[in-house]
Amino acid sequence: MTNVKRRLGVGLVAVGLAAAGGAALGTLPNGSPSIVHTADAVEPMGLYNNAQKKFAARDVAGGLADLKSMLAITANDPDALALQAIWADQEGDATTRDGALQRLTMVRPTAASQARGLVEGVTAAAAIVPSTSPVSAPAGSAIVILGYGLRPNGSMAPELVKRLEAGLAQAQASPSTPIFVTGGVPKKGITEAAAMQKWLVGRGVSASRITTEDKSTSTISNAQNTTELLRARGISQVVLITSPNHIRRGAADFAGAGTRVAATVTTPTELSRYAKPLTGSSIAGIRYEATQAAKIPVTKGAADMLPDTGPGLIGDLADKLLKELMKAGSSGQGQAPKP
Repeated sequence: MTNVKRRLGVGLVAVGLAAAGGAALGTLPNGSPSIVHTADAVEPMGLYNNAQKKFAARDVAGGLADLKSMLAITANDPDALALQAIWADQEGDATTRDGALQRLTMVRPTAASQARGLVEGVTAAAAIVPSTSPVSAPAGSAIVILGYGLRPNGSMAPELVKRLEAGLAQAQASPSTPIFVTGGVPKKGITEAAAMQKWLVGRGVSASRITTEDKSTSTISNAQNTTELLRARGISQVVLITSPNHIRRGAADFAGAGTRVAATVTTPTELSRYAKPLTGSSIAGIRYEATQAAKIPVTKGAADMLPDTGPGLIGDLADKLLKELMKAGSSGQGQAPKP
């Protein structure tokens, strides 16, 4: 493994120079110094995947240890850096969190901004104490009402009606704020969003004020799909409406997707049960789901872990050759790709 690592850069340059110089490459004989091995791509890939498995199992320290080992090999992987920042925050390790964010800012500024928003959003979500009282909606925000599974006949479950009642009260308290209803999973040809819109319109809300998001199948996709619609309208923060047992997870998912939850309103269902904010390890669950809402890969394949061959002709050609060899199984046999 160590020898392969030492030879990888040399092998790539040798292959790239041969291609750039127009050398005819028929087959690459076994044992040739220019054969590109994928072993060092597999190692960081395995470390990344193991880290994600550990985060899912709430072994945060173990996951961070795997990421540290991975980043010693591939220091600029944006997904690993984002995860390191996000999970170091779970452990209260501000030094590692801030260091990862600083490096991520240099590697991929947009990813750093998203990771910061996720970290801040998860912290805020964990601190939510559910309340049924309408709030003062910030200027330029929207009201988002999360769906709830319809009955087999397409009618609304009582809890969804309660969410709509909470949303209606908020809509009446801020009459100029646009409303987004989100939920797919049709029953009898009716989506959650369509049923929600119909209910609101039937109680005096203008249909032109309501945007429906009817493709979502989960809280994660609620957040992702609604965020796209919000961005199209130039909206970056929302008042989120859902049930007490759902509000923290929903808020964390929206933060992961890139939407700030400025305030929340909930139904009265089991309100007292969720009166205490989440603390410590109990935050890990909503944090993990928020990383999925942020579309940070749960797993990576070998093609995701290709080394950086650098800019320019040689780097581009070497990268192309490496990808072709990996497609062929990295056997070192067969025709070389045309430059």
